[in-house]
Amino acid sequence: MKYKTIGAFKNVQNVPYCKAASDMKVGMGVILDRVAKTATLPASEDDAKKVVYIVTNINDKPELHNSPETYVVNEGEYVRADDLRTVNGLEIEFAAFEINGGTTGLAAEDLLVFGTDGKIVKAASADGYAVCFKVICKTPYMDDGILAEIVAQ
Repeated sequence: MKYKTIGAFKNVQNVPYCKAASDMKVGMGVILDRVAKTATLPASEDDAKKVVYIVTNINDKPELHNSPETYVVNEGEYVRADDLRTVNGLEIEFAAFEINGGTTGLAAEDLLVFGTDGKIVKAASADGYAVCFKVICKTPYMDDGILAEIVAQ
């Protein structure tokens, strides 16, 4: 995933001090426990509805010359968790591999929400979800992607 505008990079607020409770990838939605300082993937559909943070780590390990398609945050590493409510209305791009089911069947105005595995998934309705993504169009991002508007409810 990547933000489409410089405004998103400049305005997004993040929490950098929580550690991953399991392996996760950039673009996954996580739930933070700021007291225990942990980031976890949603355990249930009810948890997925509460997700407002997205993993946005960068590869800050120069000793790794070959990086995977998307950056992996290993269990126990710090998660840079961006609060999507702080960039409501701005645009974000997702690659097909970050979406359950890929981009096949997605069209403008479709709604995407976080699923229980942390990835985004197409939804018939975003009712009850703290954050959803409204598809604007398909893009060539990472060979096959979508551009969406961030909608914090």
